[in-house]
Amino acid sequence: MVGIKKPKIERRDDILAAAKVVALRGGLETVSARTVAAEANLSNGLVYFYFESKDGLLHALLARLLTTTLDGPESGFGGDLASDVALFQMVATELEGLHTQRDEVDLLFQFYFFRQSADFRDQLNTGLRLYADTMEPITSRFAQQHGLAPEAFRSTLVALIQGAAIDVVRRPEEFSAEQLLQVVAALASTAPALGRRQ
Repeated sequence: MVGIKKPKIERRDDILAAAKVVALRGGLETVSARTVAAEANLSNGLVYFYFESKDGLLHALLARLLTTTLDGPESGFGGDLASDVALFQMVATELEGLHTQRDEVDLLFQFYFFRQSADFRDQLNTGLRLYADTMEPITSRFAQQHGLAPEAFRSTLVALIQGAAIDVVRRPEEFSAEQLLQVVAALASTAPALGRRQ
């Protein structure tokens, strides 16, 4: 059951890909050296060689999900655009990507809600903070131009994206990034100035 000899990084990637398949098929609790080795057509020992334990394998899978799913806008994104255009394009990109990353988002929620150890929560919270940080230049510029508290605005925007992520996992057939963006645009264009609220 030992596969073809491959470079270490490629073998590690194969094992993580197999772990993802196992997790998607049966949930995180079904991920073990045995189930992953069977999926990857490798020996159990080879899985342990790369990851030492089930938790080691799950932490590596979570790290992979965080870097591939919560990547946010690239550095410098929107710097050449007006703040409202940059913000809208960033939100559109994040929301439109949810459908293609539905499985990965589902696994992130599984990690958050079912693997409740402090280590996994810390790793997730760090990933979410880094994701929010990628939005800082765009959200801060927009918030300052509109008299909003930058941190509160960024937090609200991330919550909107996270809510959409829950929706795409719960109701993938009904989820529409385009409709959500229309709602966001309508709310933004009809919002009264803070000082004139009745």
